[in-house]
Amino acid sequence: MKQLLLCLLFVVIPMASASDFSGTWRGQLNLGQGVSIVLGFDISHNEDGEVNVLIDSPNQGMHDFPASSAAIKNNQLTIQSDELDAQFSGQLNNQKLSGEWKQGQAMPIELSRLASNDEQRMRFEGTYKGTLDINANTSLPLQLNIAVLANGYLATLDSPAQESFGIPVDQVNIDDTQLTFQASMIGASYSGILTESESSQCYKGQFSQGGKLPLTLCIKATEQTSSTQQVNPADYNVDGAVITYSNGQWQVERFTHHVPKDAQFEIGSVTKTMVAFLLAEDLANESLAQDTQLAEVWDKLPKPIGDISLVSLATHFSGLPRLPANLDVTDDTNPYADYHLNQLSDALRNTELSSPKGYQYSNFGYSVLAETLVAFHHQSLDTLLTQSLFKPLNMNHSYLALENEDHVKAHINALAQGHRFDGDTTSHWYFDAMAGAGAVVSTVDDMVSYIKLMMQPPESQKDTVETVLEPRESLSTQTQQALGWLIQNKGQQRWAWHNGQTAGFTSYVGFTLDGHRGVVLLSNQARPVTQLGQQLLLTPVK
Repeated sequence: MKQLLLCLLFVVIPMASASDFSGTWRGQLNLGQGVSIVLGFDISHNEDGEVNVLIDSPNQGMHDFPASSAAIKNNQLTIQSDELDAQFSGQLNNQKLSGEWKQGQAMPIELSRLASNDEQRMRFEGTYKGTLDINANTSLPLQLNIAVLANGYLATLDSPAQESFGIPVDQVNIDDTQLTFQASMIGASYSGILTESESSQCYKGQFSQGGKLPLTLCIKATEQTSSTQQVNPADYNVDGAVITYSNGQWQVERFTHHVPKDAQFEIGSVTKTMVAFLLAEDLANESLAQDTQLAEVWDKLPKPIGDISLVSLATHFSGLPRLPANLDVTDDTNPYADYHLNQLSDALRNTELSSPKGYQYSNFGYSVLAETLVAFHHQSLDTLLTQSLFKPLNMNHSYLALENEDHVKAHINALAQGHRFDGDTTSHWYFDAMAGAGAVVSTVDDMVSYIKLMMQPPESQKDTVETVLEPRESLSTQTQQALGWLIQNKGQQRWAWHNGQTAGFTSYVGFTLDGHRGVVLLSNQARPVTQLGQQLLLTPVK
């Protein structure tokens, strides 16, 4: 009888030490809907084996953010950031750090350690800013955010004036002679040559999107710290207020610089938050369901247009483009005045939706949403806003800028003169079927009343305010989309905000979600005031 010999094979797997994790690691974090950002860890340790981690999110302008704690045990790295309310847990395997980043939701990520040649390319990382001169009356700021990955880059494009952020860039190449990129989502490309500059690194070239326009993109040596530099309210044409609520008491600090006191202003896209409020009322009182679709209100809409939900319109996830194809935008001094409901209806029935239905900021979508609510209630948008907001809140100087309406003519002398970015005067905007996208005219005092409602709603309005501020979609690790409002977080701070712009006006409104501080800024110059608004909201000038 043969004897069976059993051999036990023991495989020794070496446990990773802190030195095995040391270095600069980068990975691509997929946020969904075709949007990705770079997440990075700079990992080091001391002689006692204590691990230190700095967190980078270069596409969002965050660098060297210290983690609250980090530890290595049994080949597992764990990182905790109390301020970001985020955690990472991952294992080292074949020189890859694979794990899960959790910040609200859990997202898988694989990070690679940067080699020396990758680290040399870090000098190209940052935000490159420039301005497209569309025509004599219109300028459009653009920002290209470049982040380094192992053996490559990940880039995103921002158009702040259009409230479009994180537009994917398919290809980007940059070196000491040229910069090129393509963004197929918007049919755009750029090619530029490095130019000499003492204070910044600039690429001069052409931006192509249908036609070609000159564009110079520059990154300053101090760019990474520029977001923390304070701006002075007195440098802006602005009427504003800082609102605080403490111990049951309101305090409003008003300030006015270079504009008529108590003037009326076009608030632009801040109008969208009011249209969203109307929808939230209907959802809260169950007049409309969360999944109500356009086909339930509009007649004979083709699929998939009829399947668009009202909530997706309010969160910019409907698949509708930014503007309807039959809107004539050649007259940028008053582009919406002669666009009527029959044209909006035709555009809706003949539009091809984007696929997949990712985030796409859409004036078209909000115009459709407003007209849907009008049809559902059999009342004008002016009447709906007056009944729900303007009259209850005593917003007696707020109205829709509808051309040739008597109440508009009655207020015209109080409306401030608008100015382009360069300071030249420009025409007021008027609306018809696109009113839901940006037609409200208001004053700082009226907007203070509106923000107070959002900060500390009375019992009768709590359900509506909670509904409108409920995060619905994640745009990044720090930004969620509610109905109309953007919800943003930075460490322990969470706030809601929106801005707006017309040909001659800009606006910003925001408030912390603890209900203790709010800001209203209205300007009669097309110079964005968002940075100033968020500075006053989060880091008040002393």
